[in-house]
Amino acid sequence: MSLLYPIGLLALAGLIIPVLLHLWNIKQGKTLKIGSIALLGENASSSARSFKITDWLLFVLRCLLLILIAFVLAQPLLKKEVKATKNSGWILVDIGQFPEVYQSQKKSIDSLLNLGFELHDFNLGFKSFLLKDSKEKVEQVKKLSYTSLLNQLNVSIPAGYSAYLFADHRLHNFEGKLPKLNFNLVWRTLNSTDTVKTWSTKFLDKNYEGKSTPSLTSYSANSTQNLPIIKVAIYDPVGADAKYIKAGLSAIQDFTKRKIHISNWNASNPDADVVFWFSEQPFDSKLKADATLFTYQKGKVMQVNSILNLGSESNQEIELKQRINKDEIKGVSIWSDGFGEPILVKRQESQVNHYYFYSRFNPQWTDLVWNEQFVKALLPIVLGNQSTADFGFENNPADQRALAKQQLVDNKINQSSTTSIVTTQNLERLFWILALVVLIIERILSFRKKLDHVKN
Repeated sequence: MSLLYPIGLLALAGLIIPVLLHLWNIKQGKTLKIGSIALLGENASSSARSFKITDWLLFVLRCLLLILIAFVLAQPLLKKEVKATKNSGWILVDIGQFPEVYQSQKKSIDSLLNLGFELHDFNLGFKSFLLKDSKEKVEQVKKLSYTSLLNQLNVSIPAGYSAYLFADHRLHNFEGKLPKLNFNLVWRTLNSTDTVKTWSTKFLDKNYEGKSTPSLTSYSANSTQNLPIIKVAIYDPVGADAKYIKAGLSAIQDFTKRKIHISNWNASNPDADVVFWFSEQPFDSKLKADATLFTYQKGKVMQVNSILNLGSESNQEIELKQRINKDEIKGVSIWSDGFGEPILVKRQESQVNHYYFYSRFNPQWTDLVWNEQFVKALLPIVLGNQSTADFGFENNPADQRALAKQQLVDNKINQSSTTSIVTTQNLERLFWILALVVLIIERILSFRKKLDHVKN
């Protein structure tokens, strides 16, 4: 047995408590009734002290209880050595693809089966199956990413086992960093016969054709598309923030090649696609269907020392200096501060996308207008619900990009006849149970002792 936190044994110093309690045993003197006290001298002592341990059973139980608690704090572990043969292992294949995989990898799979390897579905649960089962129709289930499945294999595959995985390296099957494996894995790559795939996608209201190979995915836009002009109206009675929006709209126009017409707000001609209302006065005009309204909110101004979170994966921090305080904010949070409180909220109102902004674009409120994320943050507001962050990285089934071999784990099976695997078992729960049993016995004996003392 070993200890994970040996410093926990310092709690054994508490053994001094039951020792002192049982050694320092003070007994009350007994009263002796006599007929006459004339011949008595000085008063006899009313109590007696004894440094002799009594109630040995209670003393041992209390010491044992403290010892068990000390070992619980030290986290005891029991190490075991497991012997595993080289024939122990799994063959991992997506059961839905097994007929095609078996046809191309028949020699390798049959050799592994003869060595004692087991067939397992490379999916959640890693259900085992036989060759005859694979011929039956299998219901298609949604697969987890290879990254998640490899993480689960770390805790699912028996100790000392090896695994042969028959799967491709396509990038869309992975998410995040590959885990460090604690078992031997040999990855047999499945190559696709058709290595060039195409698909169509939409970005910033333009149609693109994606073309993918194992090494590259490229997009080409349809140059013949004629898109309507975006009409933007701005109302800024102070004139402090309109210049920042105009600069941002100009950058969007250069980037997307979309024509954007900017004008001052005119209530008599409310045909704008997007309206920026930089005033605390309520907006009371009617807009056309599917228009976008961006309004400043009125309320108590709070000085804050936080950041503005735009929901993107940028590592740059945008300082937030002031915000409008509201007790109740309804809607979908688009931007938030460093504490998760909404700063920009979106609500659908009478077929209009209404954005409520609880700050200002003025640099005295936030550094957003000086940050390169400003234009990217405006894109969904000006152009509608655009998934700008995912363009070029969407999880498309036709994407043929694959991880490089050096990025994958490729361990070889141990060639020795046996291999020793050391496993550990946490004994904390056992010690907790023993401590509880000892405590119950100690309480019962202590209660009985008090009853006996009362009777006497």
